[in-house]
Amino acid sequence: MQQAVDFREFARALGTVVRYGPGDIIFRETDPPSCMYIILTGSVELTAHDKVIETLSESRAIGVLSLVDGQPRTATARVTEPTELALMDGKKFRYMVEEVPNFVWYVMSEMAERLRATNAAL
Repeated sequence: MQQAVDFREFARALGTVVRYGPGDIIFRETDPPSCMYIILTGSVELTAHDKVIETLSESRAIGVLSLVDGQPRTATARVTEPTELALMDGKKFRYMVEEVPNFVWYVMSEMAERLRATNAAL
């Protein structure tokens, strides 16, 4: 599914922008959630139970599920190249859901794609 809106500019303006280097861990399986991330530049590899699930690049979101349900992270996110992320805590996430048209569709699309990638990796 092709997304109609690039949410990176919204995320850059609303979120906290953080830079990571290759090999940096953003979060690990079982970590408590504090925010979700939108990849502004670079790429991030997701692994679960020592299996690579997916490598994501700009415009993709990570950490959404745990932010939505408050449960521990189900994957580890590791940076594979110099990467810039926009961090969005629960308050900013709710603002985006309520005030930014199509953001909910973006989030649902990201969660569906992650589920499919996880199922394919199994």
